[in-house]
Amino acid sequence: MSKKRFGIYIFAALPLIMVSMVYQKLPPLVPIQWQAGEGIRYSEKWQLFIVAVLCLGMGILMPLMAKIDPRRKNYEKFFGVYENIILAVEIFMTAMVAILLSESMNPSKIPVPRIVSCGVGLFFVFLGNVMPKVKSNFFTGIKTPWALCSESVWNKTQRLGGKLFFFGGVFMAVSAIFMPLTVMPYAIGTVLFVVILLPTILSCFWYQEEGKTREK
Repeated sequence: MSKKRFGIYIFAALPLIMVSMVYQKLPPLVPIQWQAGEGIRYSEKWQLFIVAVLCLGMGILMPLMAKIDPRRKNYEKFFGVYENIILAVEIFMTAMVAILLSESMNPSKIPVPRIVSCGVGLFFVFLGNVMPKVKSNFFTGIKTPWALCSESVWNKTQRLGGKLFFFGGVFMAVSAIFMPLTVMPYAIGTVLFVVILLPTILSCFWYQEEGKTREK
């Protein structure tokens, strides 16, 4: 087993270990979601196990997806990148569970909305750097119907998505530090809308242009 795969399994199991270790010390209700302008939503503490088991499931299943993907041969071209993505997801999820546990036992010690938004932004920056290296597949990357039908459209879509994710992530991280909390959700929502919509529209356009070129 590679060191990277070992790291994936460690971070996949860590949330479950963390929740189990402090479960008896947690209050009956724990914070689970911070809503802009609406305060904090609480849930019964056992629901933390759902989040922890989800982390474990992703760590086990995501490496297996490469083996069942109809385009699994393409993973040979970027499998190292794919493992980096899985590891980053697990590290991010572990950090989120750690924040939930911290706020459950010591409320209001950290500015959760800002830290989480900054973390999401940095995660987007990471994805922006690796996305252009992702080859055509059904589980990772920006998988529009047109990108899946054309390798050249796929590559263009991932390159554009990489730039949008990178600069969008930088904006999100900076906004999380300096922007007022009342405005931040709308700004981040706008960034997400652009990051998702623009590659979708352009991949359709590129595919149509490619079809016209083939017809000539």
